[in-house]
Amino acid sequence: MDSIIQTLDETGVPWEPLLLVVLVVLYVLVLDQIVQAILRLTVGRQYSVRIPFSVRVGVDLHPDDVGSFAMGYPQWRSAKKDGTRDRRTNDFHVIKDRTLILLDGWKLRGKNPFEAYDLVRALRRNGQVIVPCQEERLKRSRLASHAMRRRDCGNIDDIISAFEDRPTDFEDFCADMFRTLGWMAETTPPTNDGGYDISMRGETGATAIVECKCYARNHHVGRPVVQKLHGANATVGAQEMMVVTTSSFTQGAVDYAARIGVHLIDGTQLLSLCRRAWPSQSSPLSFPTTEAWLTDEDIMARIPMDLRARYR
Repeated sequence: MDSIIQTLDETGVPWEPLLLVVLVVLYVLVLDQIVQAILRLTVGRQYSVRIPFSVRVGVDLHPDDVGSFAMGYPQWRSAKKDGTRDRRTNDFHVIKDRTLILLDGWKLRGKNPFEAYDLVRALRRNGQVIVPCQEERLKRSRLASHAMRRRDCGNIDDIISAFEDRPTDFEDFCADMFRTLGWMAETTPPTNDGGYDISMRGETGATAIVECKCYARNHHVGRPVVQKLHGANATVGAQEMMVVTTSSFTQGAVDYAARIGVHLIDGTQLLSLCRRAWPSQSSPLSFPTTEAWLTDEDIMARIPMDLRARYR
């Protein structure tokens, strides 16, 4: 400090006002941290939860009768359509939209979406009523749609009718079925899917890739579909390969699949798997509220691909 002051004296720059500004800024920053620590402790004790350091606490001047929240995610200021940074520019600025939680006159803003949502979960488990956010409402709608499909898959024609115009939905349906049967299953992006629709991992660690074809009964799956899946696996290296269809397979496809080790699941076998996964098709369409809560995977999916490493 003495050397800095001596240098300023030598240059003739009046250092007293500059030092005063620096001290005032430091004082404000320290005071803000102290106030935030007290507020986090106060709110945490009120609701018996831990308020993360990444959450700022304020006062909501217009409180509602019930709690609510809106998720916020980081995003590039200069982004491409897929959300990743537009490398044609030199703009490296990340906009960190904060998650906003409103509860009993408190306003909580979290810059880390994972920690903020963990706080929402903790508050709910402790009995606080917090209405679903937009993402949870969409997830609940998808779950209800899946439940309806399960109930309505009484025969193969029902499945064909439900998905013939929406092939990507049929992929989701098959992935949901495999998950219920014990697999970890994820669908690939609709474009650039790499030659398969679902990647899976079994309870024993076995890996598999699946190609899904929702075809009419008289539209048989031929050998080229099996060849394409086999070619894709040269890159993936999965231990199992499956082709699932609502129709059947040509003899050429059956012979070729037997030779290279691809498991074929036709409409009859698919219906059997559906009944194993969801044995009670007359069961109600309701499900626990917690099933519509967001998972870490749900949150990560809304963060640009080239920012996700910062949150792992």
